Amino acid sequence: MSTDSSPPFSLHFNLGRIPVVVEPSFWLLTALLGLGIRDMRLLLCWVAVCFVSILVHELGHALMAMALGSSWASIRLYSFGGLCYSQGLSRWRDVAVSAAGPLAGFLFAGLTYGASRMWPPHDFLAFYLYEFFWQVNIYWGIMNLLPVQPLDGGHVVSGVLGPSRQRMALWLGVITSVGVVAWALSARRFYMAFMFGWLGYGCYQALSTTKDLKPLKPVKVEDVEPDALPRAWQALRSGDEHEAARLGHLALSAAKPGEESNAVRDLLAWVALAEGNGRSALYQLEKVEPREAARPFSLAMAYEAAGLPERALPHALTALEKEPTEAGAALAVRLLVRARRLDEAERIAREFAWKAPATRDARQADVAAARGDSGSAAALYARAFEAAGRAEDAYQAARQHALAGRVELATESLKKALQAGYDDLETLGKEPALAEVRSIPEIAEQLRRTQGAA
Repeated sequence: MSTDSSPPFSLHFNLGRIPVVVEPSFWLLTALLGLGIRDMRLLLCWVAVCFVSILVHELGHALMAMALGSSWASIRLYSFGGLCYSQGLSRWRDVAVSAAGPLAGFLFAGLTYGASRMWPPHDFLAFYLYEFFWQVNIYWGIMNLLPVQPLDGGHVVSGVLGPSRQRMALWLGVITSVGVVAWALSARRFYMAFMFGWLGYGCYQALSTTKDLKPLKPVKVEDVEPDALPRAWQALRSGDEHEAARLGHLALSAAKPGEESNAVRDLLAWVALAEGNGRSALYQLEKVEPREAARPFSLAMAYEAAGLPERALPHALTALEKEPTEAGAALAVRLLVRARRLDEAERIAREFAWKAPATRDARQADVAAARGDSGSAAALYARAFEAAGRAEDAYQAARQHALAGRVELATESLKKALQAGYDDLETLGKEPALAEVRSIPEIAEQLRRTQGAA
Protein backbone atom coordinates (compact mmCIF):
# COMPACT_ATOMS: atom_id res chain seq x y z
CA MET A 1 0.00 0.00 0.00
CA SER A 2 1.44 3.35 -0.96
CA THR A 3 1.81 5.94 1.75
CA ASP A 4 2.95 8.75 -0.46
CA SER A 5 0.23 11.36 -0.74
CA SER A 6 1.85 12.96 -3.81
CA PRO A 7 -0.04 12.93 -7.14
CA PRO A 8 1.30 10.76 -9.98
CA PHE A 9 4.28 12.13 -11.92
CA SER A 10 5.50 14.23 -8.99
CA LEU A 11 9.20 15.03 -8.91
CA HIS A 12 11.06 13.81 -5.79
CA PHE A 13 14.58 14.78 -4.72
CA ASN A 14 16.54 15.71 -1.61
CA LEU A 15 18.43 18.87 -0.67
CA GLY A 16 20.72 17.40 1.97
CA ARG A 17 18.40 16.04 4.67
CA ILE A 18 15.39 17.92 3.30
CA PRO A 19 13.08 15.93 0.98
CA VAL A 20 11.40 17.94 -1.78
CA VAL A 21 8.28 17.04 -3.77
CA VAL A 22 7.21 19.03 -6.85
CA GLU A 23 3.65 18.25 -7.92
CA PRO A 24 2.65 18.47 -11.61
CA SER A 25 0.16 21.23 -10.71
CA PHE A 26 3.11 23.51 -9.84
CA TRP A 27 4.44 23.42 -13.40
CA LEU A 28 0.95 23.83 -14.86
CA LEU A 29 -0.10 26.89 -12.88
CA THR A 30 3.34 28.52 -13.21
CA ALA A 31 3.08 28.15 -16.99
CA LEU A 32 -0.47 29.52 -16.93
CA LEU A 33 0.73 32.59 -15.02
CA GLY A 34 3.21 33.17 -17.84
CA LEU A 35 0.70 32.79 -20.68
CA GLY A 36 1.16 36.44 -21.62
CA ILE A 37 4.76 35.61 -22.58
CA ARG A 38 4.70 34.88 -26.31
CA ASP A 39 8.27 33.65 -26.74
CA MET A 40 8.61 29.98 -25.73
CA ARG A 41 12.20 30.51 -24.57
CA LEU A 42 11.08 33.29 -22.25
CA LEU A 43 8.22 31.15 -20.94
CA LEU A 44 10.67 28.36 -20.07
CA CYS A 45 12.90 30.93 -18.33
CA TRP A 46 9.85 32.15 -16.36
CA VAL A 47 8.97 28.65 -15.19
CA ALA A 48 12.60 27.92 -14.25
CA VAL A 49 12.91 31.19 -12.29
CA CYS A 50 9.68 30.50 -10.40
CA PHE A 51 10.88 27.00 -9.56
CA VAL A 52 14.28 28.13 -8.26
CA SER A 53 12.92 31.19 -6.42
CA ILE A 54 10.06 29.43 -4.65
CA LEU A 55 12.39 26.57 -3.76
CA VAL A 56 14.82 29.08 -2.21
CA HIS A 57 11.91 30.68 -0.33
CA GLU A 58 10.77 27.35 1.15
CA LEU A 59 14.37 26.38 1.84
CA GLY A 60 14.63 29.52 3.97
CA HIS A 61 11.72 28.27 6.09
CA ALA A 62 13.20 24.77 6.32
CA LEU A 63 16.72 25.80 7.29
CA MET A 64 15.47 28.24 9.91
CA ALA A 65 13.17 25.59 11.40
CA MET A 66 16.05 23.11 11.66
CA ALA A 67 18.37 25.78 13.07
CA LEU A 68 15.83 26.55 15.79
CA GLY A 69 15.37 22.95 16.91
CA SER A 70 13.21 21.06 14.41
CA SER A 71 14.63 17.59 13.83
CA TRP A 72 13.23 17.45 10.29
CA ALA A 73 11.76 19.54 7.50
CA SER A 74 10.28 18.81 4.08
CA ILE A 75 9.22 20.95 1.12
CA ARG A 76 6.32 20.60 -1.30
CA LEU A 77 5.79 22.77 -4.37
CA TYR A 78 2.23 22.67 -5.68
CA SER A 79 -0.34 24.72 -7.58
CA PHE A 80 -0.49 27.67 -5.17
CA GLY A 81 3.26 27.93 -4.57
CA GLY A 82 5.12 26.08 -1.85
CA LEU A 83 4.74 24.62 1.60
CA CYS A 84 7.37 23.79 4.21
CA TYR A 85 6.57 21.19 6.85
CA SER A 86 8.60 20.96 10.02
CA GLN A 87 8.39 20.01 13.64
CA GLY A 88 6.17 22.23 15.79
CA LEU A 89 8.17 24.94 17.57
CA SER A 90 7.43 27.58 20.18
CA ARG A 91 5.42 30.67 19.25
CA TRP A 92 8.34 33.06 18.65
CA ARG A 93 10.41 30.46 16.86
CA ASP A 94 7.47 29.86 14.52
CA VAL A 95 7.40 33.61 13.83
CA ALA A 96 11.10 33.47 12.89
CA VAL A 97 10.49 30.48 10.62
CA SER A 98 7.63 32.31 8.86
CA ALA A 99 9.77 35.39 8.28
CA ALA A 100 12.75 33.38 7.03
CA GLY A 101 11.13 32.50 3.69
CA PRO A 102 10.66 36.07 2.39
CA LEU A 103 14.07 37.01 3.84
CA ALA A 104 15.70 34.20 1.84
CA GLY A 105 13.97 35.52 -1.28
CA PHE A 106 15.20 39.08 -0.67
CA LEU A 107 18.76 37.83 -0.13
CA PHE A 108 18.52 35.80 -3.33
CA ALA A 109 17.26 38.88 -5.19
CA GLY A 110 20.27 40.78 -3.86
CA LEU A 111 22.60 38.10 -5.19
CA THR A 112 20.98 38.22 -8.64
CA TYR A 113 21.22 42.02 -8.63
CA GLY A 114 24.91 41.77 -7.79
CA ALA A 115 25.34 39.22 -10.58
CA SER A 116 23.62 41.54 -13.04
CA ARG A 117 26.09 44.30 -12.14
CA MET A 118 29.10 41.99 -12.50
CA TRP A 119 27.84 40.32 -15.66
CA PRO A 120 25.49 42.80 -17.40
CA PRO A 121 22.98 41.18 -19.78
CA HIS A 122 23.97 41.38 -23.44
CA ASP A 123 20.89 39.77 -24.99
CA PHE A 124 17.18 39.85 -24.36
CA LEU A 125 17.09 36.38 -22.72
CA ALA A 126 19.63 37.37 -20.06
CA PHE A 127 17.84 40.70 -19.52
CA TYR A 128 14.49 39.01 -18.92
CA LEU A 129 16.08 36.33 -16.78
CA TYR A 130 17.33 38.98 -14.34
CA GLU A 131 13.99 40.78 -14.57
CA PHE A 132 12.07 37.63 -13.70
CA PHE A 133 14.30 36.91 -10.69
CA TRP A 134 13.74 40.45 -9.45
CA GLN A 135 9.99 40.28 -10.00
CA VAL A 136 9.47 36.92 -8.28
CA ASN A 137 11.78 37.44 -5.32
CA ILE A 138 11.05 41.11 -4.57
CA TYR A 139 7.47 41.75 -5.68
CA TRP A 140 6.11 38.36 -4.68
CA GLY A 141 8.16 38.51 -1.48
CA ILE A 142 6.57 41.82 -0.51
CA MET A 143 3.11 40.48 -1.38
CA ASN A 144 3.78 37.39 0.73
CA LEU A 145 4.50 39.60 3.76
CA LEU A 146 1.01 41.14 3.72
CA PRO A 147 -0.84 40.24 6.96
CA VAL A 148 -3.24 37.79 5.32
CA GLN A 149 -3.36 34.14 6.35
CA PRO A 150 -2.05 31.72 5.14
CA LEU A 151 0.64 33.99 3.65
CA ASP A 152 3.84 34.29 5.66
CA GLY A 153 2.91 37.80 6.77
CA GLY A 154 -0.36 36.43 8.15
CA HIS A 155 1.52 33.78 10.14
CA VAL A 156 3.94 36.41 11.47
CA VAL A 157 1.09 38.67 12.62
CA SER A 158 -0.77 35.73 14.13
CA GLY A 159 2.32 34.72 16.10
CA VAL A 160 3.08 38.25 17.26
CA LEU A 161 -0.49 38.88 18.44
CA GLY A 162 -0.58 35.51 20.18
CA PRO A 163 -3.43 33.08 20.90
CA SER A 164 -5.48 35.70 22.77
CA ARG A 165 -5.83 37.94 19.67
CA GLN A 166 -6.38 35.50 16.79
CA ARG A 167 -9.62 37.14 15.70
CA MET A 168 -7.81 40.47 15.42
CA ALA A 169 -5.24 38.78 13.15
CA LEU A 170 -8.03 37.39 10.96
CA TRP A 171 -9.85 40.73 10.75
CA LEU A 172 -6.59 42.36 9.71
CA GLY A 173 -6.37 39.75 6.94
CA VAL A 174 -9.92 40.48 5.77
CA ILE A 175 -9.36 44.26 5.70
CA THR A 176 -6.01 43.96 3.93
CA SER A 177 -7.52 41.60 1.33
CA VAL A 178 -10.35 44.02 0.59
CA GLY A 179 -7.84 46.81 0.03
CA VAL A 180 -5.67 44.69 -2.26
CA VAL A 181 -8.70 43.52 -4.26
CA ALA A 182 -9.86 47.10 -4.76
CA TRP A 183 -6.41 48.18 -5.94
CA ALA A 184 -5.99 45.11 -8.19
CA LEU A 185 -9.34 45.69 -9.90
CA SER A 186 -8.52 49.34 -10.56
CA ALA A 187 -5.14 48.28 -11.98
CA ARG A 188 -6.77 45.44 -13.98
CA ARG A 189 -4.68 42.85 -12.11
CA PHE A 190 -7.48 40.31 -12.19
CA TYR A 191 -5.46 37.31 -11.03
CA MET A 192 -4.29 39.20 -7.93
CA ALA A 193 -7.87 40.34 -7.29
CA PHE A 194 -9.10 36.77 -7.48
CA MET A 195 -6.32 35.43 -5.26
CA PHE A 196 -6.74 37.99 -2.48
CA GLY A 197 -10.51 37.74 -2.74
CA TRP A 198 -10.16 34.01 -2.11
CA LEU A 199 -7.66 34.55 0.74
CA GLY A 200 -9.83 37.23 2.36
CA TYR A 201 -12.88 34.99 2.15
CA GLY A 202 -10.89 32.23 3.86
CA CYS A 203 -9.99 34.60 6.70
CA TYR A 204 -13.63 35.68 7.00
CA GLN A 205 -14.80 32.08 7.16
CA ALA A 206 -12.20 31.29 9.83
CA LEU A 207 -13.68 34.02 12.04
CA SER A 208 -16.79 31.91 12.57
CA THR A 209 -14.82 29.06 14.14
CA THR A 210 -11.93 30.92 15.82
CA LYS A 211 -12.04 31.96 19.43
CA ASP A 212 -9.43 33.95 21.31
CA LEU A 213 -7.91 31.76 23.98
CA LYS A 214 -8.01 33.13 27.49
CA PRO A 215 -6.36 31.67 30.59
CA LEU A 216 -8.56 28.93 32.01
CA LYS A 217 -9.17 28.31 35.66
CA PRO A 218 -7.90 24.94 36.87
CA VAL A 219 -10.52 22.26 36.36
CA LYS A 220 -10.85 18.76 37.66
CA VAL A 221 -11.94 16.51 34.84
CA GLU A 222 -13.65 14.20 37.33
CA ASP A 223 -16.02 17.04 38.21
CA VAL A 224 -17.14 17.34 34.59
CA GLU A 225 -16.45 14.03 32.77
CA PRO A 226 -15.42 11.05 34.91
CA ASP A 227 -12.83 8.75 33.28
CA ALA A 228 -12.41 11.13 30.35
CA LEU A 229 -9.33 9.48 28.86
CA PRO A 230 -10.57 5.84 28.97
CA ARG A 231 -13.90 6.99 27.58
CA ALA A 232 -12.10 8.87 24.81
CA TRP A 233 -10.29 5.67 23.78
CA GLN A 234 -13.59 3.80 23.87
CA ALA A 235 -15.23 6.44 21.66
CA LEU A 236 -12.33 6.28 19.22
CA ARG A 237 -12.50 2.48 18.96
CA SER A 238 -16.22 2.72 18.26
CA GLY A 239 -15.59 5.19 15.43
CA ASP A 240 -16.79 8.39 17.14
CA GLU A 241 -13.76 10.63 16.51
CA HIS A 242 -15.64 13.81 17.46
CA GLU A 243 -16.50 12.53 20.95
CA ALA A 244 -12.99 11.13 21.37
CA ALA A 245 -11.50 14.53 20.52
CA ARG A 246 -13.87 16.33 22.91
CA LEU A 247 -13.00 14.05 25.80
CA GLY A 248 -9.33 14.11 24.91
CA HIS A 249 -9.09 17.91 24.96
CA LEU A 250 -11.02 17.97 28.22
CA ALA A 251 -8.58 15.49 29.73
CA LEU A 252 -5.64 17.52 28.40
CA SER A 253 -6.91 20.70 30.09
CA ALA A 254 -6.49 19.08 33.50
CA ALA A 255 -3.61 16.66 32.87
CA LYS A 256 -0.40 17.11 34.84
CA PRO A 257 2.76 17.64 32.76
CA GLY A 258 4.60 14.42 32.08
CA GLU A 259 2.98 11.00 31.85
CA GLU A 260 -0.60 12.25 32.13
CA SER A 261 -0.38 14.86 29.38
CA ASN A 262 1.73 12.52 27.23
CA ALA A 263 -0.96 9.83 27.42
CA VAL A 264 -3.58 12.34 26.29
CA ARG A 265 -1.35 13.57 23.44
CA ASP A 266 -1.05 9.99 22.24
CA LEU A 267 -4.84 9.66 22.23
CA LEU A 268 -5.26 12.93 20.31
CA ALA A 269 -2.67 11.77 17.78
CA TRP A 270 -4.70 8.64 17.10
CA VAL A 271 -7.86 10.74 16.76
CA ALA A 272 -6.05 12.76 14.07
CA LEU A 273 -4.91 9.53 12.37
CA ALA A 274 -8.48 8.24 12.35
CA GLU A 275 -9.48 11.48 10.61
CA GLY A 276 -6.67 11.02 8.05
CA ASN A 277 -4.63 13.98 9.30
CA GLY A 278 -1.05 12.79 9.73
CA ARG A 279 0.33 16.30 10.21
CA SER A 280 -2.02 16.97 13.11
CA ALA A 281 -1.00 13.64 14.65
CA LEU A 282 2.67 14.65 14.41
CA TYR A 283 1.86 18.00 16.04
CA GLN A 284 0.38 16.22 19.06
CA LEU A 285 3.28 13.79 19.40
CA GLU A 286 5.84 16.58 19.11
CA LYS A 287 4.29 18.14 22.24
CA VAL A 288 5.22 15.08 24.30
CA GLU A 289 7.82 15.90 26.98
CA PRO A 290 10.49 14.71 26.81
CA ARG A 291 10.28 14.06 23.07
CA GLU A 292 11.73 10.55 23.38
CA ALA A 293 8.74 9.60 25.56
CA ALA A 294 6.44 9.52 22.51
CA ARG A 295 5.35 6.00 21.57
CA PRO A 296 7.44 4.80 18.62
CA PHE A 297 4.48 3.03 16.99
CA SER A 298 2.36 6.20 17.17
CA LEU A 299 5.21 8.22 15.65
CA ALA A 300 5.70 5.69 12.87
CA MET A 301 2.01 5.72 11.97
CA ALA A 302 1.90 9.53 12.05
CA TYR A 303 4.96 9.92 9.81
CA GLU A 304 3.57 7.37 7.36
CA ALA A 305 0.20 9.12 7.27
CA ALA A 306 1.97 12.45 6.71
CA GLY A 307 3.68 11.05 3.61
CA LEU A 308 7.11 10.73 5.23
CA PRO A 309 7.78 6.97 5.16
CA GLU A 310 11.55 7.40 5.42
CA ARG A 311 11.04 9.07 8.83
CA ALA A 312 8.49 6.48 9.89
CA LEU A 313 10.78 3.48 9.37
CA PRO A 314 13.23 3.95 12.32
CA HIS A 315 10.32 4.42 14.71
CA ALA A 316 8.54 1.36 13.31
CA LEU A 317 11.62 -0.79 13.91
CA THR A 318 11.98 0.60 17.45
CA ALA A 319 8.31 -0.12 18.12
CA LEU A 320 8.71 -3.68 16.89
CA GLU A 321 11.60 -4.14 19.30
CA LYS A 322 9.96 -2.50 22.33
CA GLU A 323 6.30 -3.52 21.92
CA PRO A 324 6.05 -6.29 19.32
CA THR A 325 2.53 -6.45 17.94
CA GLU A 326 1.09 -7.71 14.68
CA ALA A 327 0.18 -4.16 13.66
CA GLY A 328 3.74 -3.04 14.37
CA ALA A 329 5.24 -5.96 12.46
CA ALA A 330 2.97 -5.33 9.46
CA LEU A 331 3.94 -1.65 9.50
CA ALA A 332 7.65 -2.50 9.67
CA VAL A 333 7.36 -4.91 6.73
CA ARG A 334 5.42 -2.35 4.70
CA LEU A 335 7.98 0.40 5.29
CA LEU A 336 10.97 -1.88 4.73
CA VAL A 337 9.49 -2.99 1.41
CA ARG A 338 9.02 0.64 0.44
CA ALA A 339 12.64 1.36 1.36
CA ARG A 340 13.74 -1.68 -0.72
CA ARG A 341 15.28 -3.33 2.35
CA LEU A 342 13.73 -6.58 1.26
CA ASP A 343 15.93 -9.03 3.18
CA GLU A 344 14.97 -7.38 6.48
CA ALA A 345 11.31 -7.29 5.47
CA GLU A 346 11.39 -10.98 4.54
CA ARG A 347 13.04 -11.93 7.84
CA ILE A 348 10.34 -10.15 9.88
CA ALA A 349 7.54 -11.56 7.71
CA ARG A 350 8.92 -15.08 8.11
CA GLU A 351 10.03 -15.04 11.77
CA PHE A 352 7.42 -12.91 13.56
CA ALA A 353 4.94 -14.88 15.66
CA TRP A 354 1.81 -14.06 13.66
CA LYS A 355 -1.42 -15.34 15.20
CA ALA A 356 -2.71 -16.52 11.83
CA PRO A 357 -0.61 -18.22 9.12
CA ALA A 358 -2.62 -16.27 6.52
CA THR A 359 -1.16 -13.00 7.80
CA ARG A 360 2.38 -14.39 7.52
CA ASP A 361 1.67 -15.59 3.96
CA ALA A 362 0.28 -12.19 2.95
CA ARG A 363 3.29 -10.31 4.33
CA GLN A 364 5.72 -12.71 2.65
CA ALA A 365 3.75 -12.20 -0.54
CA ASP A 366 4.29 -8.43 -0.21
CA VAL A 367 8.04 -9.03 -0.16
CA ALA A 368 7.94 -11.48 -3.09
CA ALA A 369 5.90 -8.96 -5.11
CA ALA A 370 8.46 -6.26 -4.37
CA ARG A 371 11.22 -8.59 -5.62
CA GLY A 372 9.32 -9.08 -8.85
CA ASP A 373 8.68 -12.77 -8.13
CA SER A 374 5.06 -12.69 -9.30
CA GLY A 375 4.66 -16.48 -9.28
CA SER A 376 5.60 -16.86 -5.60
CA ALA A 377 3.65 -13.76 -4.62
CA ALA A 378 0.49 -15.00 -6.36
CA ALA A 379 0.75 -18.41 -4.66
CA LEU A 380 1.22 -16.83 -1.22
CA TYR A 381 -1.65 -14.37 -1.68
CA ALA A 382 -3.91 -17.18 -2.90
CA ARG A 383 -3.01 -19.31 0.11
CA ALA A 384 -3.69 -16.39 2.44
CA PHE A 385 -7.10 -15.88 0.83
CA GLU A 386 -8.05 -19.54 1.14
CA ALA A 387 -7.16 -19.44 4.85
CA ALA A 388 -8.72 -16.12 5.87
CA GLY A 389 -11.06 -15.12 3.03
CA ARG A 390 -9.82 -11.52 2.78
CA ALA A 391 -10.90 -10.00 -0.53
CA GLU A 392 -7.71 -7.90 -0.75
CA ASP A 393 -5.55 -11.05 -0.78
CA ALA A 394 -7.56 -12.50 -3.67
CA TYR A 395 -7.25 -9.22 -5.58
CA GLN A 396 -3.48 -9.16 -5.08
CA ALA A 397 -3.28 -12.79 -6.19
CA ALA A 398 -5.16 -11.85 -9.38
CA ARG A 399 -2.79 -8.96 -10.00
CA GLN A 400 0.34 -11.07 -9.53
CA HIS A 401 -1.04 -13.88 -11.73
CA ALA A 402 -1.71 -11.28 -14.42
CA LEU A 403 1.81 -9.88 -14.12
CA ALA A 404 3.13 -13.43 -14.58
CA GLY A 405 1.02 -13.79 -17.73
CA ARG A 406 -1.39 -16.37 -16.25
CA VAL A 407 -4.66 -14.81 -17.38
CA GLU A 408 -6.89 -17.78 -16.48
CA LEU A 409 -5.61 -17.90 -12.90
CA ALA A 410 -5.87 -14.11 -12.65
CA THR A 411 -9.49 -14.33 -13.80
CA GLU A 412 -10.37 -16.96 -11.20
CA SER A 413 -8.70 -14.99 -8.41
CA LEU A 414 -10.46 -11.77 -9.43
CA LYS A 415 -13.82 -13.59 -9.42
CA LYS A 416 -13.08 -14.73 -5.86
CA ALA A 417 -12.09 -11.21 -4.83
CA LEU A 418 -15.35 -9.72 -6.16
CA GLN A 419 -17.43 -12.49 -4.60
CA ALA A 420 -15.65 -11.89 -1.25
CA GLY A 421 -16.65 -8.21 -1.36
CA TYR A 422 -13.73 -6.44 -3.01
CA ASP A 423 -15.14 -2.97 -3.75
CA ASP A 424 -12.21 -0.72 -4.66
CA LEU A 425 -13.40 -0.59 -8.24
CA GLU A 426 -11.48 2.60 -8.99
CA THR A 427 -8.15 0.89 -8.25
CA LEU A 428 -9.24 -2.20 -10.15
CA GLY A 429 -10.29 -0.11 -13.15
CA LYS A 430 -6.90 1.62 -13.33
CA GLU A 431 -4.66 -1.43 -12.80
CA PRO A 432 -2.89 -1.95 -16.16
CA ALA A 433 -1.92 -5.55 -15.36
CA LEU A 434 -5.61 -6.51 -15.17
CA ALA A 435 -6.72 -4.80 -18.39
CA GLU A 436 -7.07 -8.09 -20.27
CA VAL A 437 -8.90 -9.72 -17.36
CA ARG A 438 -11.37 -6.81 -17.10
CA SER A 439 -12.25 -7.25 -20.78
CA ILE A 440 -13.40 -10.85 -20.28
CA PRO A 441 -17.23 -10.78 -20.63
CA GLU A 442 -17.89 -12.69 -17.42
CA ILE A 443 -15.68 -10.32 -15.38
CA ALA A 444 -17.09 -7.24 -17.13
CA GLU A 445 -20.60 -8.37 -16.26
CA GLN A 446 -19.65 -9.05 -12.64
CA LEU A 447 -18.08 -5.60 -12.41
CA ARG A 448 -21.27 -4.00 -13.77
CA ARG A 449 -23.35 -5.85 -11.16
CA THR A 450 -20.99 -4.76 -8.41
CA GLN A 451 -21.10 -1.13 -9.55
CA GLY A 452 -24.88 -1.28 -9.74
CA ALA A 453 -25.12 -2.65 -6.21
CA ALA A 454 -22.83 0.13 -4.96
